[in-house]
Amino acid sequence: MRFYTKTTIGRFTLDLFFCLVVFLAGQEQCYSIPKINPELIKTESIHFYDHPMDADHILEVSPPTTKNTQQEFCAFDRPTLSAIQINESNIVWYNSASHGNPLAPNSLLIDNSTYYAAQLLDGTESKQRLAISVILHAPSTPTTSSNVQVFAIGQNPTVGDLEVEPINVVWYNTALEGKVLDFDTPLQNGRQYFAAQVSSTCESTNRLMVTVKINGPSDLKINKSVSNKHPMIGEKVVLTITVENEGLSNFNDIVIKEQLDPGFGYVNAKTSQGNFDATNKVWSLSSLQAKATAVLNLEVEAMPNGSYSSNSLIETSFPADKNSQNNSAEITLEPSCITIYNEFTPNDDGKNDYFRIDCIETFPESELQIFNRYGALVYQQKAYQNDWRGLANVSGTIGKGNPLPTGTYFYILKTDGLSENKTGWLFLRKD
Repeated sequence: MRFYTKTTIGRFTLDLFFCLVVFLAGQEQCYSIPKINPELIKTESIHFYDHPMDADHILEVSPPTTKNTQQEFCAFDRPTLSAIQINESNIVWYNSASHGNPLAPNSLLIDNSTYYAAQLLDGTESKQRLAISVILHAPSTPTTSSNVQVFAIGQNPTVGDLEVEPINVVWYNTALEGKVLDFDTPLQNGRQYFAAQVSSTCESTNRLMVTVKINGPSDLKINKSVSNKHPMIGEKVVLTITVENEGLSNFNDIVIKEQLDPGFGYVNAKTSQGNFDATNKVWSLSSLQAKATAVLNLEVEAMPNGSYSSNSLIETSFPADKNSQNNSAEITLEPSCITIYNEFTPNDDGKNDYFRIDCIETFPESELQIFNRYGALVYQQKAYQNDWRGLANVSGTIGKGNPLPTGTYFYILKTDGLSENKTGWLFLRKD
């Protein structure tokens, strides 16, 4: 029997043949080996054969091949070495290009790692190994602003109503494995739902858990009032907007848009709850509990020109208010053109001889009262027609029909269409 060895001597590799002499039928011929310094000899392998050897009989195993030397997988699938595509079947895996220890086929792949495959034929491995790099795709876990999401029973909420970011998710009924839920699956009170983000064909390895709470009927209602529906031009009034949660469940993330016509000049705002954006005229409430009320007071000024309608609208809420019939409230002002001049000179010069009130004719049921500085009534007239020339028509310190002296007086104007009396002072000058 002969054996073959590949031996390195210094920088040279020699193929050396040896023989074993077996005395059977005849004498076996052997080749002599030159003397070589043993320290220069490095033997890589020895193979035994039962027949004469030449170069054509040396077994060389080719390395395996693949369609792609960079292969991508989903981390969610927990892929192993056996998932890597190799064209050949008999493969030994390593973690290095040479030497190293073999890896089990069920070893889990590691992201951004390189694995080396050797082909095995008839007990012999290929000397060269095929390198394959591995990338594992793992989308991030979805997020939400609330892990406990509340709905009203009348909303008939479904899986598609659950709030989550991003929106490209798959919902499951369990944290691991489990059943994929359709978006039209009805939600159940007290149940947990689990969302995995989907990117391309991969899912996030971890899932977001959302707990669902379904309460009884819920409804948001908005009301609006004004302190004076008939203000004078330039007069300030207060718009009061009230939002009520008439249901049995809480509302979150309520946004109310206030629409003011050009006839309103914004002054300031005060809220019992939430924040008011004066620039965009938006009232935001983070939450409103069942049976609770929130109030916004808007102080505005009646401007000289423009329309005078103001509408308050619930734009959004969570959950969405299914009853939108009471989600808006509008009020329209009817500003008065009344202008009261606080000085007149009843000296019969034909100029400013009468106490004038602009637009008083539009209030036929009005009543004007004039008081002196001591609080005594000196003039009183219903349906005033801008005809007072400074004469007293009420007997007192000054007799009825006599002219009043120069001085400061005070007025009260009562009008049928105004919610409040108009009061102020005037100066009567005789010279």
